[in-house]
Amino acid sequence: MFDVAQMERGNRVRIDRSRDENLTVFGKATLTDRYLMPEESYQDLFARVCMWYADNSSHAQRLYDYMSNLWFMPATPILSNGGTNRGLPISCFLNECGDSLDDIVSLWNENVWLASLGGGIGSYWGNVRSIGEKVGRNGKTSGIIPFIKVQDSLTLAISQGSLRRGSAAIYLPIWHPEIEEFIEIRRFTGGDPNRKAQNLHNGVLVTNGFMKAVENDEEWALKSPKDGHIVDRVKARDLWIRLLTARIETGEPYIIYIDHVNDAIPAHHRMAGLSVKMSNLCCEITLPTGRDHLGNDRTAVCCLSSLNLETWDEWHQDERFVEDVLRFLDNVLQDYIDRAPPEMARAKYSASRERSVGLGVMGFHSFLQSKGIGFESPMAKVWNLKMFKHIAAKADEASMMLAKERGPCPDAEDMGVMQRFSCKMAI
Repeated sequence: MFDVAQMERGNRVRIDRSRDENLTVFGKATLTDRYLMPEESYQDLFARVCMWYADNSSHAQRLYDYMSNLWFMPATPILSNGGTNRGLPISCFLNECGDSLDDIVSLWNENVWLASLGGGIGSYWGNVRSIGEKVGRNGKTSGIIPFIKVQDSLTLAISQGSLRRGSAAIYLPIWHPEIEEFIEIRRFTGGDPNRKAQNLHNGVLVTNGFMKAVENDEEWALKSPKDGHIVDRVKARDLWIRLLTARIETGEPYIIYIDHVNDAIPAHHRMAGLSVKMSNLCCEITLPTGRDHLGNDRTAVCCLSSLNLETWDEWHQDERFVEDVLRFLDNVLQDYIDRAPPEMARAKYSASRERSVGLGVMGFHSFLQSKGIGFESPMAKVWNLKMFKHIAAKADEASMMLAKERGPCPDAEDMGVMQRFSCKMAI
């Protein structure tokens, strides 16, 4: 039942093939359909990824034991591409569009490359002037919708190898003059079909000021991204109801409470004047994008893995577990930085500067079911707080330890902060 595997990097692991029993029938079918290399078994897959991204054989063995016992699982590109030459190991990217034709075409070009090389994309369009605003000497803009429609077609056209087709989300702030049409952009009925983008996901960035206007039943100003002048005013409650109705009927747009997000950004990013404008395709991580304090454009990169809360009782007292997974993610991120092609220069720059990773969770509902705890009960909230407090503390410890060992990320180092990762956790 036991085999020893070794990769060209010299790391070795002892494989336990009986751990196939930990996988469900659906899990095995998914791994077979999307992740396995030719003639590769489930345990070979886990060993391949762990050996490739381990510091040494001891670390590789621990990672293999964690993964094969379902304590954690990395994101799709890490599992499918780690230790192979068929793609990059990064899951998703976040970028933003500037307010010029060159900027728009540049975004399209970057998104084509990101999607074709295995990435899901989140794009912020809030910088682009709305329909009818002045451009040049005598011209007027056609607004954001026609350009988003082009991104919709490009996303549909690009294939990500044989694993999945391209996928992207677009984000717009609640104060943008085209927010009303944007909310309805995925509807199959109503409006001009040429101004629909049904292959994209969409998200709305809601501010504290807007929610106060809803609460007080006030008017809400829609402002030009160019100079901030008021283009129109609408009833805040009417806009809010329109947003909620679209969510009820179509499941989208996503809602991001962007002021709350920026209240929680890393201290060294706040000191540098960086801010978050959006989230990613799956709405699980928030990172700075666009022009930074050094005058360079950032396309944020999120490098993800999930801890399995269903197996919490098995791993929460293991002192090395969270650290080992973050070491693993740091190595994944470095592999991406080392191999990213020139077309991903902005993403490589962002990854190098902030070294953000996303340690998330899965299986919380299964944990509660195993304990007979109601999902919305007070006890579920107690467990939620306890678990995330533990993970956050261990992640902070690991980030500081790795900063001492490998050096802090440049964003943190510039501000005198000892952190290896700018962002450590994700949803």
